[in-house]
Amino acid sequence: MQDFRVRGRRWLPSASPRARFALLMGAAAFATFTALRLILTGLLATPSAERPFTDVLAAFAMGALRDFGVALIFGVFFLVLLNARARWKRRFGRAVPLVFLTLALFLLVFSAIAEVFFWNEFDSRLDGIALYYLMFPREVIGNLQESFNIALYLPMVAAVAIALTFALRRFLRHAVDAVPVKGLRPREFAISALVLVAGIAILETARGDVSANREVNQLAENGWSTFISAALTNDQDYDGVFPTMDEHEAIRTVRKLVAQDNTTFIDPPTMRSIRRWVDNGAAPRKLNIVIVTNESFGSKFVGALDYKKKPSLTPALDKLSTESLFLTNIYASGDRTVRGLEATETAFAVIPGISTARRAQSEGMYSLPYLLKSFGYRTTVLYGGRNAFDNMGNYWKGIGFDPVWDQMDIRHDSFETAWGVSDEDLYTEALSRMDDMSKEGKPFLITMMTVSNHRPYLFPENHVKQDPSMTKRDNSARYADWAYGDFVERAKSHKWFGDTVFVFVADHSEKINGAAQVPLQDMRIPIIIYAPGHIAPKRIETLGSQIDLIPTLLGELGFSYMSPFFGVDLRRVPPGGGWLTTAHNFSVAFGRPGHVAVLEPNASPKGYSFEAGLTPLRPETPDAETLKEAIALTQTAHHMFYAHQYHMPDDRKWPAYTPPSRAVAQEPSLDDPVKRP
Repeated sequence: MQDFRVRGRRWLPSASPRARFALLMGAAAFATFTALRLILTGLLATPSAERPFTDVLAAFAMGALRDFGVALIFGVFFLVLLNARARWKRRFGRAVPLVFLTLALFLLVFSAIAEVFFWNEFDSRLDGIALYYLMFPREVIGNLQESFNIALYLPMVAAVAIALTFALRRFLRHAVDAVPVKGLRPREFAISALVLVAGIAILETARGDVSANREVNQLAENGWSTFISAALTNDQDYDGVFPTMDEHEAIRTVRKLVAQDNTTFIDPPTMRSIRRWVDNGAAPRKLNIVIVTNESFGSKFVGALDYKKKPSLTPALDKLSTESLFLTNIYASGDRTVRGLEATETAFAVIPGISTARRAQSEGMYSLPYLLKSFGYRTTVLYGGRNAFDNMGNYWKGIGFDPVWDQMDIRHDSFETAWGVSDEDLYTEALSRMDDMSKEGKPFLITMMTVSNHRPYLFPENHVKQDPSMTKRDNSARYADWAYGDFVERAKSHKWFGDTVFVFVADHSEKINGAAQVPLQDMRIPIIIYAPGHIAPKRIETLGSQIDLIPTLLGELGFSYMSPFFGVDLRRVPPGGGWLTTAHNFSVAFGRPGHVAVLEPNASPKGYSFEAGLTPLRPETPDAETLKEAIALTQTAHHMFYAHQYHMPDDRKWPAYTPPSRAVAQEPSLDDPVKRP
């Protein structure tokens, strides 16, 4: 065996085969990251005019620094591994580093390919979405199988990893078999620790944006570091990370946002509370309420909104929109289903990080089901997928839905994907369930969540055929539109139809991309409230968010109630008014007609000009008043959530209206600590 000893008492292990191999692996990782960045540059969606060449160069420079930090950590792993034992004499002992090398190379190649697919879908480096998906391998692996030919791709990736391992086996054998000079292993362990610290320090130092363009900033990131960062920071802190303001001024500002001509605040202004009495008269119409949250159904699919091609993809929704209360200028609370559910079921303003639906403290939040129970309603959920996904089942139960039905409770023998049953099967089950509930003599709320309009964009072709001239995504939207229209038509033959209001709302839009930190042009969604004989057709153009659904619906039905909700009744907003709140990753946006302010962690706020529709946002100086409202709303919501001030009483009974003098003793004050988990 060739002697690879290092002679001399050197601290720099440049002649050590172990160090050379670790350096080789770090260089391989760096080269892979660089090649990936070149590929992603070709996939940038924003026009070149919005991403100056100097910004792209800056992204490559910053990206190289971040890649170097990750490559150091990747390489030092092998230095530690190879020094973990004095000798690797046995065949089994040699096999261990060989297996690790193969797995590491597989991870390197697979993650690079995965990032290309992820970027193409989400216009982002690996983030919280990728993390969530890994928590639910059944849906994700099934989705990959149905969307891509992984039976072809995975063996190819494995073959590449094995081929690279074969090419590097001689270098690895030399590193394993090398006999170290006395004292060299401890020095290499010490150097490994220093290199690890250096890698982490580089990643901590290389922070901040390089451009006003969100895509360019994403280009500068390293997918491994963003993925790990998402795992460590999903439950995002607020104080010390985002801009803050005086608590009392914040609550005064938020009260101005939610005050309307029919509201009276219950608690004094010194308290962190927006509870108010909403007076919609004394004769509510206790109609059955059917809310269909349709997967990924953004305004860009809807002919009555932003889809301008002919023929329309949505003839059913287009027709219903002319017969309904149609909210045309609504923006989703984020790009995740749980964000949409949080908004439409609790009317809670967005806070940085993950949705409250994924936070343990969400149990007992004020919600539509709890409120309707106080009016004698039965409240249920019917989900086309598994309720274990994204914590949905626990969340629904925790905010007052009972029972929660999912895919396993749907009688069907036809079509399903990895995400769940087809929309038409979901609606058939819903009609049967509503027949049963109507016999109980109580009004009911049933919330449905569809899954068909989601990659892999597969659906039963009994009624709607795939049109080869359209994309799979457009075909799926066309099917979802048909299924909902068919559901409403079938419902008309049921006895309870005349006492029922149907709500169509999207959880979020489809692919989010663009230069702005929060690309609002991709986040507009439809809300259609349909109840012939009860709700007069009307088109409302007022700017709003998903959190406005509950107050607007209850106002239209004439419910008077104690409201803790952050949303408002859009029917009562003066012309030219309205506001929106939404989030994308850890950025939170607050907008008024014409302007949006964006809050980011550990960074200066950004401002953008904004107009409804598909027009991309343009950077501009943040408006002082809009920025103040953004900070006040986000700070107040975050503090209320962790101080349990947006939660039901322990008995889970909706609080009745009480005079302020009695309410003061019941509510916590602004000075109560905001407790973190």
